[in-house]
Parts: sequence; structure tokens; C-alpha cells
Amino acid sequence: MTYTIEGQLSGLATGQSVSISNNGTDTLTLGSNGAFNFPRAVPANAAYAVTVRAQPAGQRCNVSQGSGNASGNVANVEVRCEALVPNTVTIGGNVSGLGAGKVVVLQNNGADDLTVSANGGFTFSTNVAANAAYAVSVLTQPAGQNCVLTQASGTASASVSSVELTCRNLVAGVVRPVYLSDTYREDRAGLLAQANAQGANGYAYLTGFASSANDFVNLYVRDLPTTYTWEALDPQNTVAGLQAQLNTQGTRGFAHSTFLVDSVVYVRDVAGFAPFSYELLPSQTTSAGFLTQANGQGDRGFFFLGEFAIGGSTVAIYSKDSSSARYTYELQTGTSAATPDAFLTQANAQGQQGYRFIGEYSFSGNAGNDAFRNVYVRDTAQSATFEYQALPATASATALVTQANAEGELGSVFYGPVTFFPGGFSQPGVARHLYIRPVNCSGTLICRPVSPL
Repeated sequence: MTYTIEGQLSGLATGQSVSISNNGTDTLTLGSNGAFNFPRAVPANAAYAVTVRAQPAGQRCNVSQGSGNASGNVANVEVRCEALVPNTVTIGGNVSGLGAGKVVVLQNNGADDLTVSANGGFTFSTNVAANAAYAVSVLTQPAGQNCVLTQASGTASASVSSVELTCRNLVAGVVRPVYLSDTYREDRAGLLAQANAQGANGYAYLTGFASSANDFVNLYVRDLPTTYTWEALDPQNTVAGLQAQLNTQGTRGFAHSTFLVDSVVYVRDVAGFAPFSYELLPSQTTSAGFLTQANGQGDRGFFFLGEFAIGGSTVAIYSKDSSSARYTYELQTGTSAATPDAFLTQANAQGQQGYRFIGEYSFSGNAGNDAFRNVYVRDTAQSATFEYQALPATASATALVTQANAEGELGSVFYGPVTFFPGGFSQPGVARHLYIRPVNCSGTLICRPVSPL
């Protein structure tokens, strides 16, 4: 005597199929819900065991009352299918600096609006699938503030709580520079054509910038309601020749901008500070010698642009315009081997005293292993202060422009990339983008984005 093995299938999605078997051999493939029966009967009192051999796509089917000994026909086997629930994770982070009574609206992946009205943690209401992409953005800025996101995108392999939103107050009357990037050009003809085209739209060439090994761009900034005209002349191979060229251009109203391999680049004065004059003095090997030289020049209104190697020697280049600026210089301990926070502590203390960071220089003539100094400058003719931020370096030119423009909205100017080596110079460095916000600063060179020498 034999008995049949039968049952019911439910929950199978339209267009799907599931394969089941009895005792691992008698197999059925089912494409619709309802009754089923295996074609092979089993002997009386023999064992039966119904299992799922192949699951439908996007579903999970389970068998109940599927095993036992057949003492009669079996008709109560149940196979129930249900949709798989994807493993999901939450997306959130932290808000700081949001003013009382203000709100900022965030989005994730261009949707799921989240209105935040207080500092502290936040979490989007809609989860995302595990290992899916997330990208948090600001949909609406709070009135009178600008909020900037960091660590805002990635792949959510687990719940994310590291998105940081930092809000700061907009300051009335502060110049807010706007940045853009263009194709990288360093040849004279290409750069001049590009710079003059951008200059006609009010954008000044700052520098060529490498955001990665394969991502080179030319960076431009607009911070004055004006236009720019650029010229490039042949480089000189003597100190006297370069100084003569600088001063001839300065008399014509063209200020030095930067050096290229095949050119010296100049920009026509647009701020009303022409004419310009230049002095090239011997580079100083000690920090004391530098301070004496720089402060002597600063008393006469000459600004230290930097050092330049020419004709087998290194010179310090100083520039003077027609403003009433008078400069004084101060040196602090170099911070390239310190943490970014250590630098910011120093720079912000200097900034509150009116000093703007120029850069770190090495003075080989200093006694002992004490060569590095950070150089700061102050315009004694005004009461400006400076605030500093060192933000994480971006991975692309597009990200840099986004970051720089967010900071520009707050009145900060992009100084450039800075790398710190707190673990020593033999260890990987910590890359940062340095921003400087001038407050109560007007007119002179220290208030504006400056091209590197």
C-alpha cells in the first residue's frame, strides 16, 4: 500500500517559481499558488520529508508540516513564500553651530527631506539598503548662516553616524570669494588666453592645482567687482634683470602674479593701488636676520612675497603698492611636524593679534636643529583679525571648488594645501586645505586670496 504527499503553496510572486522535493529525489517545480502533489507515492508508514530545493528570486519559501511517516494520504504540507526584506541601515550624524531658532533642511540621495532645528545628533527617517550609496546634501541653508557637510557620502556597509554638519554665521560686509576651476594650462599662450577669458568675467588666476596624481586644474577666484588683464614676459636669469622687469611692469600698473617655467606672469592693477615697485634682497639664513630685513622693508610699505632662486642665488622679493599699508613681521615655531590642531592654535592666536600666516620657512643658519619658522605679517595701518581653518584635503578638483565656495560664503579665502607630519617626516602626512577669514580687513594684499610665489 502507498500514500500520496500533497499540500498547498501560497505567497509565490507572479512570474516566479519554486522547486520542492520529497526525500531529496521526487522534485516538483511550481509556478503558481494552490494545491500540489508529488507524482511518486510513498509506502505505508514510510518517511517523507518535503524541502525547498531552489528559492524564487527575491523571495524566501519555508515548509511547514513537511515531514513525518505516511500512515495515510498526506495533504497538509504547507509551503509559504514571502518577499525578502533587505538588510537596511540608518544614515545620520551630528550638527554643530546651528543658531537658536534656525532650521536647516538636509536630503539623502536627493530625497528624504530632514528638517533639523537643534544641534546634536540626527538620523534620516528612511533607511538605505546595506552596501548602498548615500549622499547627504544641504537643501536649504538657515537664515544668516552657512552650513558645510563633511564625511557626507559613501557606501553604507553599516549604519552611518559620522556625517558632520557645521554651521557658522554669515558676517555682514565680509567679502565672499567665489572659486572655479578650468583646464590645467602652464604654457604661456594657453594660460594667457584662459586667464584673460576668465579675467573678463572677473576671475583672477590663482595657481595650477593638483588635487590628485591625475587631476590637475587651474584655480580662479572672484572677490572684487572688477575684471583682470594678464601679461606674461620672458623669465630673467639675473637678479638685476628680474628686478628691472618687475619695476617696469609695476610702473605700467601690472603687479607680479606668479612664475611659470617659461614666463613671469603679471596682472593689471584693478584695486587702485598702482604703481607697484619691487626690491630683491639677499635671502637671509637666520630667523633673526630675516626679521630685521622684513621689518625694515615693512616699515617702508614693502610686503614680503617670498623667496626665489635666480642666477645661482636665492633672493627675497618685496613688493610695495600705493596704499598706506605698513607691515610688521613675527616668527613662530614651525608646525610642519606638528598636528593640524597645534598649527590652528598658533595661527588663531596670531590671527587675533592681526597677523596673517604667510608660510613656513627654513633658516639654515639658526643654531642647533631649530631651522623652521612660521612667518606671519600684520598691516599696522588697520585693525584686522584673521581666523583659520584646516579642512580635510579633497580628492578631486570638483570637491575642492565645492569646499572653497562653501568657505567663501563665510568670507574665508583659500590659502592652499598644507601637509603636517606629526609622526615624523618618514611617516605619511596629514593633508589639509587651509582657509583664512579676514575680519575688518580692507584693500591691502593681506585681505585677499594671494597667488603663491
